[in-house]
Amino acid sequence: MEVIYWLPYYHQIASDLGLDRDADIMASNMLVDILLSNSRIQQQTEIVLELERMLEGRDTYVLGAGPDLEMELDRLIGEKRGRGTWIGSSTGKDMLISADGATSTLLGRALIPHIIVTDLDGGVEDQIQCLSRGSVMLVHAHGDNMKILKKVGPRLFGSVLGTTQVDPADVGGLVNYGGFTDGDRAAFLAQHFGARSITLLGFNFNEVAPKIGDGGLRMESLDPEENEFKWKKLAWANVLLGLIGNPEVKFYSQGSDPWI
Repeated sequence: MEVIYWLPYYHQIASDLGLDRDADIMASNMLVDILLSNSRIQQQTEIVLELERMLEGRDTYVLGAGPDLEMELDRLIGEKRGRGTWIGSSTGKDMLISADGATSTLLGRALIPHIIVTDLDGGVEDQIQCLSRGSVMLVHAHGDNMKILKKVGPRLFGSVLGTTQVDPADVGGLVNYGGFTDGDRAAFLAQHFGARSITLLGFNFNEVAPKIGDGGLRMESLDPEENEFKWKKLAWANVLLGLIGNPEVKFYSQGSDPWI
């Protein structure tokens, strides 16, 4: 999604969820400084070209951290094995894009995501391990994650691209391909770089699931206030995913594996 089309949605989301735009800009500027001061991170232009090579014309699986992720992923792995197609193979055509904590679920099954989309509130140690094994990371800045950006940002290395939910013209050095939650941002990423198909696993808009931490373990359930906020985020993710029309976003739970 082009920024000019994304920003009106961002302003609606910010109003609905009570987000602080100034805090989002502050976090974004902080992330720019962290990435620029880290000599172990590749140049932005190189990473963008790498993403284009990875995604253009490819079948992509976007993994969210919903309550059905483990079941759906195990089913997909079984189907791929049954057809002799090992999902996640470096020589295969499938691209795995994990949203934050879903990275840990993949890692627990000896699979490394090609791309991680994260605001760093899931299993950070697992995500860093995946960086060391070749994953590309898109790390997101928003007003509520400045503390974790300061803590984890200097530890990052390799192919790490910074993203923002505000106008990137206001925070030079970050990109914005559209989307609000890690999961729908991952789908917009695939669309932006010309994926042939986008299949969603672990996306459930009818149930709020605890976050996934390092080792693939689910964290404690949210308190009522956090739970209400999460419901609103899920509702917006549902709306935003409906804006992706080419390629059509499909749910694996509905038997939409492009290889079936």
